[in-house]
Amino acid sequence: MAEEMNVMVEASSDIEAQQIERIEAGELFENVEDLSPGYREALKQVIHIAAISEVTVLTWAHTAYDTAPDIGAKIAVCATIQDEVGHAHQQGLLAERFDVDIHEGTFHDDIAKIFTWPIMEVPIRNYVEFVVAQCLLDRAGLHWTKDIELHSSFAPYRRTLRKVNFEEGFHMRHGAHWTEYYWNKSEETKAAVQEAFDWLFPHGVMWFGKPDDLKSRPAMLQYQIRKWTNDFMREKWLQSACAFAAKHGIKVPAEYDEDQKKWVLTMPYPMLYDAENYSWSQEQCTQKEYWSNARKGGPMRPEAYERLRREEWGEKLW
Repeated sequence: MAEEMNVMVEASSDIEAQQIERIEAGELFENVEDLSPGYREALKQVIHIAAISEVTVLTWAHTAYDTAPDIGAKIAVCATIQDEVGHAHQQGLLAERFDVDIHEGTFHDDIAKIFTWPIMEVPIRNYVEFVVAQCLLDRAGLHWTKDIELHSSFAPYRRTLRKVNFEEGFHMRHGAHWTEYYWNKSEETKAAVQEAFDWLFPHGVMWFGKPDDLKSRPAMLQYQIRKWTNDFMREKWLQSACAFAAKHGIKVPAEYDEDQKKWVLTMPYPMLYDAENYSWSQEQCTQKEYWSNARKGGPMRPEAYERLRREEWGEKLW
């Protein structure tokens, strides 16, 4: 029996090695049946998490609706929600190819098992914060999804994210335009923009997960489900977000280093946040402490997911 097990392990190892060799040679795969067991399981996890995370954007964006100042702004919130529903649907259809039931996960699984970006469980306080979130956090999300569109070795995933990225890019540009508008509109709205940056910028830094040396899912890179590392994407986002802020005079916890010719963080990294008071500790903590705090959820858990399951979340949109 032990000899048979060794043969099975070796055979499995050979299959995975051959798959990686084909990936490194630049081959793209069209069918689930073409994927090795290790690749298939890693991709299944990534798509499942992505689809559920898209669903949770609905209840978060909805909290901005009541503070939208006019019908155009209300339509912008509704359009964002509609786009995110579409993103969840498209990635959900892809997940079904891996025997993942997104409907079951969204409407029937234990809510305690749902984990999304921590900010998605903290209500948006006002419409200015909503557009700043688009400017900063859609910018962060776009780095993640654009990497997959450009580099994933699973061709259907690339195609799925083309439309997603077009819409995420529109969200980011919409947020940037209105952030600039409110920054220049009045002293009151300028203060609101700065307050939103103070709260959301660190969430952008943490958007990309753990540093590369602590990454728990190396298979994503091994099978080239994506190509960019967490730290690489975080750095790209940091340079882009800081350049936008500097252009308009918005304060961020970073400074430009002339020797390195790039923006570097001046804030403690990571640090704990208080979801009830929209504040950060300004003291460095460990990655373990940060993620332990993040996994507690925010003020919208579990009520937001319960409303979603009762299909009440959108009743007041019109």
